[in-house]
Amino acid sequence: MRTPFLPIEASFVSNRQTKIMANENNNETPKKISQSERTNAKNLENLHTAIAIVTSIGAGYTPTNPLIEKDALLEFERTFETMTQSVLTATADEQNKVDAQINAFKPVSSRVSLIMKSVRAQGLDPLFIEGLQSTVYRLNGIRVGRNTPDESPAGGTDADTGNSSVSRRSYAGILENLQMFSTQLTSNPAHNPNETEFKSPAITAWVNGLNITHDDALEAKVATRTERAELKAYAYNDTDGLIPRMKILKNYLGYVLDKNDPRLKQLKSLKFTKAKK
Repeated sequence: MRTPFLPIEASFVSNRQTKIMANENNNETPKKISQSERTNAKNLENLHTAIAIVTSIGAGYTPTNPLIEKDALLEFERTFETMTQSVLTATADEQNKVDAQINAFKPVSSRVSLIMKSVRAQGLDPLFIEGLQSTVYRLNGIRVGRNTPDESPAGGTDADTGNSSVSRRSYAGILENLQMFSTQLTSNPAHNPNETEFKSPAITAWVNGLNITHDDALEAKVATRTERAELKAYAYNDTDGLIPRMKILKNYLGYVLDKNDPRLKQLKSLKFTKAKK
């Protein structure tokens, strides 16, 4: 028996901006939101509308498939929203730590240049300065940004790739040369400038700090990938994910509601798509 016609109420068909995108939970959101995250938010918005339609049917909604029982849909929505927020939080953390990495590495070339001026001013052994300069050449003119690779391809060094431009070196390559530079200075007891910031302990601490900043960025990237993979496995699997649930729901309401019922038209208009990553 079909549920009698009921007009669609604004309370459940209004376009809902999800808590995720509106940041109603006061969670940190990314500076830049990817298309994948926008897809998740739109799917959540449409899922909320679909559940509101289910709720409006009342006692007439009695599916036999457990995937579209009202409580199951509500639980699915809650988990989907929580996991989506976790992705956004992880993405925001990643962006912040990548920005911190960029800002920390931008002054590398200029600082190394100042250190070399201090070395020359001390009148150290020319052979030592020559050996140090060969390392410095690989640190001159470095430019870093969001496209700077973390590691060289296939785990090799920057030199292995034939990449002669220091401006395109990986973070790992920069750190490798900085560590060599620091070690060379530390191994020479004659290196003892008056300026504290040019002494070996300060340089070692600086390089160690860059390593920590780089590791933080790497860990944040891994965390984001993990959150995205878990969300994809839960919300977009082909067995009990969003799309199979909504397909079943649309088929079920197709014979529960009258074909002219605006709620049915509203439900059929809702699009659910897989996020790309």
